[in-house]
Amino acid sequence: MEFEPRRLNFSFVLHEPASSELVGAFAARSHAEARRIHRAARRLAALPDPALRERIVVLTEAGAAPNLGEPGEAQAPVATVHLGPWWLLPRVLGLVASAARPRPIHLLDQPTAPTARPVTFFRATARLHLPDPAAQEHRPAWFAALVLRPGGDSLLLRLTPLPGSDAALLAAAERAIRAYVEQWTCAEALWDGPAEARLPELAMS
Repeated sequence: MEFEPRRLNFSFVLHEPASSELVGAFAARSHAEARRIHRAARRLAALPDPALRERIVVLTEAGAAPNLGEPGEAQAPVATVHLGPWWLLPRVLGLVASAARPRPIHLLDQPTAPTARPVTFFRATARLHLPDPAAQEHRPAWFAALVLRPGGDSLLLRLTPLPGSDAALLAAAERAIRAYVEQWTCAEALWDGPAEARLPELAMS
């Protein structure tokens, strides 16, 4: 059975068969949520920088200070996924870092990117756009999740420091998607089949 990409993706995140009502309901809500996020993001993006900065709440994991570098320093990208109004991240990161320019981002959930490769993600092999292991100087030092707060008129920026391994990066992405699954709007299939075809515990008899 063929499943549309969001339904297939949610089957792994929710650890449920893609054919289940639960996964189907999440996939349906995801389309409506994407529209809501775009509407809210347009309103927030229209704000001048000082007003937008006042609407950003920053949380960091492991007690790390959100030091994203000085304005004059070379800027390594910040890793993220299609969560919330992710396209606002370059501007939001620049505001949080008090930099004069947006920060670059590296989207992981892009399975058709030229450098995407197979990795284990949510217990099964997926295709993700991981950083080039040969370019360590450009490797993300942070994972960022940018999501709408309740009400849709402010943002939560959650920053996770990364020690430099793919495992830490993938774990940060999994945690963020689980925490804000209803705002995950990746529209491309990351896996080549539904969870019930890839995870033995969900295999149909």
